[in-house]
Amino acid sequence: MKLPLTLHQYILQNQTEQASGTFTSIMADIALACRMTASKLRYGNIQGLMTKGPTENASGDAQVPLDILANNIFLNLAQNNGNIVAMASEEMDDIHYFENTKSDKYILVIDPLDGSGNLDINAPVATIFSICKNPGDSRPTQEEVLEASRNPVASGICIYGLATTMVITTGESAQGFTQDLESGVFFYTHPNLKINNEAHEIAINFSNKNFWNPAITQYIDECFSGVEGPRNRYFNTRWYASAAAELNRILNRGGVFIYPACSNGKPEGVLRKVYEAYPMAHLIEAAGGKATDGVTRILDIKSNSLHERTPFAMGTATEIERIQRYHCEI
Repeated sequence: MKLPLTLHQYILQNQTEQASGTFTSIMADIALACRMTASKLRYGNIQGLMTKGPTENASGDAQVPLDILANNIFLNLAQNNGNIVAMASEEMDDIHYFENTKSDKYILVIDPLDGSGNLDINAPVATIFSICKNPGDSRPTQEEVLEASRNPVASGICIYGLATTMVITTGESAQGFTQDLESGVFFYTHPNLKINNEAHEIAINFSNKNFWNPAITQYIDECFSGVEGPRNRYFNTRWYASAAAELNRILNRGGVFIYPACSNGKPEGVLRKVYEAYPMAHLIEAAGGKATDGVTRILDIKSNSLHERTPFAMGTATEIERIQRYHCEI
């Protein structure tokens, strides 16, 4: 049997500006951190790491021990890499700066375990990451980190499900990899992922239906009016409670994910710009999709703080354009 390329081989054979030895070493350590996280997840709750504790992260979400453990895995590998000057994480209040680095070229932005509320039911969780250029030659300011996160060199997701899979982009295309359990290596299994032009699946939290704005209400009502409705076809619903898992589904099957602003105490939605919205928007655009806050392209929206939230919709381009049009018309 002929083996596909490994992640490392793929990066080396696609020599772009990003595929320097420094960038390649960072990608190798991110892949290692994902493999280590996947290994911890395979223990289930035998070690009690999946039960929510009394602590909250900087965004106000209850943490499970695996949130902190996964964060520390990425933090330690970034420290040892020597080419990452700073790391911003959903699980940390502030930017962590690394001392005595060989190079100050890159910043790592990470959501170590997206959807960790799924752990106690053994549903998919994920890592979301982006590698960003440090705009200067020394320690970047918070404002510089925020701006860099909006223009990543590379971004990706790692899904911990029945298999551990990773999708990455350096901006021009989306490439998928699957971990081989025996060797631990990520093999190149899903080349040039492209989002289907026609959507048939929508992920949205229907518990907030009474609190959506009129544009989202109209869009969803039309989608679920069946073949006799204005969309002339059926849509199915999906809801993983993990935006990265939804992104993985959309990359493979098309569709839409929406978490809009809601009037029940979620005026800016729930997704964080820096750790979730920016890297996922970067990835979905590379696969031919779009991402918006309802009106504006996500990557055109600035962030004023590390943990700022945004309304968010991503998926098949024509559907996202329709959602934007409804926000402008209603």
